Amino acid sequence: MQTIYHTSLVLHIIGLTMLAGITLADFILFKQFWKHLENNKQQGLAINAAMARLPAFFGIGVLLLIFSGVGMMAITHGVFGEQIWFRIKIALVVIIIINGLTVGRRQGAKLRKILPDIASEKGIDSRLLKIKARLRRFHISQLTLFIIIFILSVFKFN
Repeated sequence: MQTIYHTSLVLHIIGLTMLAGITLADFILFKQFWKHLENNKQQGLAINAAMARLPAFFGIGVLLLIFSGVGMMAITHGVFGEQIWFRIKIALVVIIIINGLTVGRRQGAKLRKILPDIASEKGIDSRLLKIKARLRRFHISQLTLFIIIFILSVFKFN
């Protein structure tokens, strides 16, 4: 039983790290995308195309996190479920997932819809500036939530 618990814990840490890492990579790549979009649209579009695979890996991280978390709860008979730090952590994970599905996905879809239209235009129009600002707020809020989750998981405040 101990081996199964530790395996679930390792998978849980991998899943959480994947989610946070992909969010950080997405944030950094978007910064590069916006920088290149202003100066060299084709290079910016290439960066955006390369980022298209990140959501699939985010989904894998979510599945790892959920299944390993459920496994650990089953093995420990829900002992963590009564602790305040754990309840806050679960709420934050749910917020991250909802925020990603609503704000992140919606802004990404808007951006993908607009990009073919602006490929030949000069400069960045106001539609793109709104998306840029929203995605920046989205990434910063997600990364902040991940930091809080890591702190809660390490210190396990009660």
